[in-house]
Amino acid sequence: MKNSNSVTEQSLFSLSWPIFIDIFLHLATLFINTYMISHVSLLMVSATTVGNQFFDIFIPIFNFIGIGCSVVIAQYLGAGNREQARKAIHISIAFNFILSLFCYLFISLCGYQVLIWMNTPANLLQMSYDYFHILGICLIFEAIVIIIASCIRVYGKSKAVMYVSLIMNVVTVFGNILVLYGFFGIPQMGLVGVAWSTVIGRIIGIILLFCLLVYGLRIKLEISLFFHWSKDLLKKIFKIGLPSAGENLSWSGQCLVMTAFIGLMGEIPLAAQAIYFQIAYFMMLFSIAIGIGNEIIVGHMVGAKRFDDAYHRTFKSLRFGFIITAFVVLGFFLIRVPLLTAFTDNTEVLEILLPIFILAIFLEPGRTLNITMVNALRATGDARFPFITALVFMWGLAIPVGYILGVKMGMGLLGIWIGFACDEWVRGLVNTWRWKSRRWQAKRLDI
Repeated sequence: MKNSNSVTEQSLFSLSWPIFIDIFLHLATLFINTYMISHVSLLMVSATTVGNQFFDIFIPIFNFIGIGCSVVIAQYLGAGNREQARKAIHISIAFNFILSLFCYLFISLCGYQVLIWMNTPANLLQMSYDYFHILGICLIFEAIVIIIASCIRVYGKSKAVMYVSLIMNVVTVFGNILVLYGFFGIPQMGLVGVAWSTVIGRIIGIILLFCLLVYGLRIKLEISLFFHWSKDLLKKIFKIGLPSAGENLSWSGQCLVMTAFIGLMGEIPLAAQAIYFQIAYFMMLFSIAIGIGNEIIVGHMVGAKRFDDAYHRTFKSLRFGFIITAFVVLGFFLIRVPLLTAFTDNTEVLEILLPIFILAIFLEPGRTLNITMVNALRATGDARFPFITALVFMWGLAIPVGYILGVKMGMGLLGIWIGFACDEWVRGLVNTWRWKSRRWQAKRLDI
């Protein structure tokens, strides 16, 4: 097992590249589903849009415990208290499992009505619900996967989590091939089959992650600790997790509102959004990986009271993030035409999406700035400030700009994404001001 010093001595790159591959493979599930389904039916792609959006909304709900848990563990390890770190793992797994059950019940009981509220075209309703409610089962396993993966990363074992994600996606892809194309005599099951492939992949992933936790990190799991919740420990996790969840939920809610705006534009813009949203995730993956890697290092440093090191480490990470983002965005811009035609040859979809790749050149550096600073503030314990800025600028800036430009002024999907760009840049600059003020030093957890 790595001690705290060895984690802080790891380079940002050595921590971040496995995290990048891990998140890449993790998010690749819905991307792979969209890609493979697009070769069967564009109508089926449209039917997955709302379900995938809600899947993206529930993930931040589970992530709030994962984020809180990882920061608490990092600071405990930085302070040399491994027993409390072990207890935090137990509480987080138990809490997320209960939370996932409530989310699944919501989808099962209210999913069809939600699709109606989201302006899903009538001819897609049943198909969308069939996909949506099975994907809900996946949430139960996803909730636990998120916790265990977060814990293993904090101990410096990000490569191991990456390999598990690879296996999960291989299983999902193979399952999709079987159910979409009917190989080996298996009936073609369409979206229902794709959803079940995703569930099976997650089940295998959770088994492997538990093995890594117990046999790789030598974390002793005790049944009683899953039921014995320390009020003080849970309070620390919530102090980080709840504001983080609020911020992530606000982002997902913002995307959901924007999707509802796009639903008013018709099936073609909705399909275009489904395709580009998956591509956009991959553009931001590098920023997310760097942000998480920096968060792990900063959390250990703050736990050890190395505040100056944490301060300077974050700005070094930001410079690295800007360089990587520039290469990534330009790369996607150069391959935009073959990339989109790999999904569809519909000329209307192509005409809608090509201009957005130009906008991405300006949008993604702002997102990198925002993600890096938000994760650094969380790692110190100052999670409330990013939550407040998220509420103010997502709902007070991004959504109004997106609606006015996209719907009222007829700019369509481009107007919607200009709204996203405004939020990322303004919020990123405000969070950078907070980091430079160093007020976060007074917000650290009482470890």
